[in-house]
Amino acid sequence: MHHFIKSSIVLLSFIFSLQNAVAAQPKISSYVVQGISSQQMLKIADRFEVSRSHKNAYEVLVPETRRGEFISLAPTARILVQDISQSVREVFRLSQQSPLRTAGYHSFKEVTEMLNAVALRYPAIANLVQYGVSTNGKPLLALRVSNHLNDGKQVPRIMLTAATHGDEIITTEVLLNLMNSFLEGASTNPRFAEYLDKLEIVFIPVVNPDGFSEQDRYDNGSDPNRSYPFPENVNGAPTASINGIINFVKKYPLTGSVDFHAYGRLIMFPWGYTKEAPPIQTQKVFEDVTKKMATTNAYTYGQISRVIYVAKGSSADFYFWKFNALSLGIEIGDSKAPVSAKIGKYTLEQSESTWLFLDYFTHLRR
Repeated sequence: MHHFIKSSIVLLSFIFSLQNAVAAQPKISSYVVQGISSQQMLKIADRFEVSRSHKNAYEVLVPETRRGEFISLAPTARILVQDISQSVREVFRLSQQSPLRTAGYHSFKEVTEMLNAVALRYPAIANLVQYGVSTNGKPLLALRVSNHLNDGKQVPRIMLTAATHGDEIITTEVLLNLMNSFLEGASTNPRFAEYLDKLEIVFIPVVNPDGFSEQDRYDNGSDPNRSYPFPENVNGAPTASINGIINFVKKYPLTGSVDFHAYGRLIMFPWGYTKEAPPIQTQKVFEDVTKKMATTNAYTYGQISRVIYVAKGSSADFYFWKFNALSLGIEIGDSKAPVSAKIGKYTLEQSESTWLFLDYFTHLRR
């Protein structure tokens, strides 16, 4: 009996600890908001993430710990999904159990191993850089690829990133597939060979490793893609993962960037923090490039604040503001975590679109 009581206490302690661990990562719920004034909607967008819009209805993402604050602003809001990452975690779990591991979703450890293997396989053109660590001590990794990593020649630097939001796991798989297709085809495909010779391409498959490792959208409780400084908040406090990437691009300034997100079938450009358009000539370039990209996959294209809603603190705004980079945000497909069998389809949607984006920078140098 004494042994049974002691074992029960140990079991209860374990359950209590597990509950506390889960409670330490608050759920994020989605709500639909409609029928409120534009002024009130701007107040909501200033404090919460508006992920989608349709006519006068908006989907807003709200951490459980801030539900009261949100309801005070939108008392008529209706809940859509109680925990937006739950289904993602289930898809990832099933993928990890599949015997066809190479065809499914990869863990952060596996992504890290793949990047190291690529750097070893292509030492003349690839350089793996650790540019910082996450809050939980995970490495922040970027793979630089070019013929000119060591000869001092200056070429346009284009950065392709994924998993800024940790539950958007399809973005990492798509970017890894694009990276591998490019590297494997560079010796035989003239288009890819031109990229190698005229550009430097930086692949960052996981921007937010802490969130990605848990399929949690945020970076230790904060939205990483609302934490970049922007013209109205020059002293913004970025999360650890975003602070790392900001320091990276200060060392390696950008000419262009694509930040892959999911989902919505959108190709978007700055500004996000305001409905004011960028300068007319720049706006024309953005529109021409994104329109051409959209011909490959029938995505909607346009300015972030007009296609979705006002979004303050995004990567696209920061890179455009600080580096005058041609910076885009792309919302891939119609799911954050489609079943593994659809990863190839989602990759195909982005392939020609991405190569057209890179073509723009090679054409500048002709």
